[in-house]
Amino acid sequence: MSLDRQSMPQGPDAPGRMEGMVPGVKAGGFLFLSAIRGRDPKTDRIPEDPLEQARLALRNLEAVLAASGATLRHVVKVTLYLHDLERRREFHQAWMEFFPVDPPARIAVGVADANAAPGGKAHYALEVIALAP
Repeated sequence: MSLDRQSMPQGPDAPGRMEGMVPGVKAGGFLFLSAIRGRDPKTDRIPEDPLEQARLALRNLEAVLAASGATLRHVVKVTLYLHDLERRREFHQAWMEFFPVDPPARIAVGVADANAAPGGKAHYALEVIALAP
C-alpha cells in the first residue's frame, strides 16, 4: 500500500521555519497547513499591532498555498487560535479583506498562548485545510 502523502514546499515568499518543520502536508486531495502566523518574511519579526499581524498571517497563508499551486479559493476550513479573544475583531477585519465573498468555514479557539514564537508574540496561529489543486 502506498501513501498519498507528501510535505508541502515552503515557498520563497513565506517566512522561514525551524528545521524539521514543514508548512503543511498534502494528502488525500487536501492540503493540511499548520502554524501560519503573522511573521514578516523580510524581517522575521511579528508586529505588535493585531490588525497588521492578522493581515500578515493571511498573506503568509497565500504564500504557502501558492508554493503548492493553490489559492485562497482552495481553503475550506480555518481554525483560528487566539491568545486573547478580544483580538477577534481585528482578525475578522483582515479576514473580510481576504475573503470578501464566499469565505471558508472558520472557528476561533482561545488558547493560553498562540505560540510566543521567535521574533515576537503571536496573537494568532492558523490551522488550515484546503483542497489540493
